Amino acid sequence: MNSIGFYIHIPYCVQKCAYCDFYSLAGRDPAGYSAALIKQIKSCKKYYNGKFVDSIYIGGGTPSILPPENIKTILEAVRAYADVTPNAEITIEANPGTLDSRKLSSYRAAGINRLSIGLQSADNEELFMLSRIHTLEEFENSFLLARMEGFENINVDIMYALPFQTFAKLSNTLAYVADMKPEHVSFYGLKIEDDTPFGRHPNIKNTLPDEDTQVRMYMNACKVFDACGLDQYEISNFAKKGFECKHNLKYWHNLDYIGFGPGAHSMVGKQMFSYKKDIDLFMQDPTDADALLDENYKMSIAEASTQYVMLAFRLSEGVSVGDYNSRYGLDFEEKYLEKMQPFIERKLIVKTNKGYALTRRGMLVSNMVLATILDFDEI
Repeated sequence: MNSIGFYIHIPYCVQKCAYCDFYSLAGRDPAGYSAALIKQIKSCKKYYNGKFVDSIYIGGGTPSILPPENIKTILEAVRAYADVTPNAEITIEANPGTLDSRKLSSYRAAGINRLSIGLQSADNEELFMLSRIHTLEEFENSFLLARMEGFENINVDIMYALPFQTFAKLSNTLAYVADMKPEHVSFYGLKIEDDTPFGRHPNIKNTLPDEDTQVRMYMNACKVFDACGLDQYEISNFAKKGFECKHNLKYWHNLDYIGFGPGAHSMVGKQMFSYKKDIDLFMQDPTDADALLDENYKMSIAEASTQYVMLAFRLSEGVSVGDYNSRYGLDFEEKYLEKMQPFIERKLIVKTNKGYALTRRGMLVSNMVLATILDFDEI
């Protein structure tokens, strides 16, 4: 199927979290934004015309602070301009401090069938330290309301390796989430980004768990998720069978996706482009591609094939040698086997039926492995 995924960026939030470097604006009025988005979606029809849209992901920011009627209008426009499949996965990210029954009911009526709720921690002190606007109790209320409104595909975001976080505190969060029985969990290690409150804190790195503790945290989380039927299908993502995030798999499988809104990225064919992180410029004329474009280039075979390997190694299934060879007219083993051999011997990479994959311990050091085997000078 000639398919494409839609990413719709909502760059508004109640307040910025201390760790967040995504393009989002706290305290800004989103009035008029949905109409601007719809204009851009219509103006970009050349990129998705003739393709089936089988995944739509509404991310942010905090999309759930928009009035639900705006979300409904955006999705109606997508269906008017694009060929959306009847079983398309439609996700919206939501903050527990912004959900209620009316919103959730409206989302269901608009065709949204997957909810991604940002918990991050089941410890209220940690939530306060992260600048989250919600408590654990508000998360639980939001989760149960979503179940009552008929959501049967819910992702929960968790973060680990937080400042002052202990193994025991994270274990409590994992046990809590396991008891909630979500269909999907995203489990990310905190990354300290420069232009954030955490990044500007002079002693933040001294407060983080040491490397050995972080390894124990990750491996223990994998065991907890295994025990409650959540299979690891990507370095940081775990799901019940059949509930893997179809939209994110497009990224990891190097398939087409198109993003709308300031800061959004797209890959259509080998064409990569992104928009400037400038809401005011976007609102002036969301159809002026020349003014809005930040990056716009066509990937070479070397760039595309390297990106394929880098993303495929994030997945538990790893690299398919046959797929790689047929896509790019190259020989994967001729190019990479010698460089991979030391990691195979250390059991960080394993041979599979279709190719090669990182083991769980390999996933922990994936950046080091990929930096060694990939030739970034080619791209």
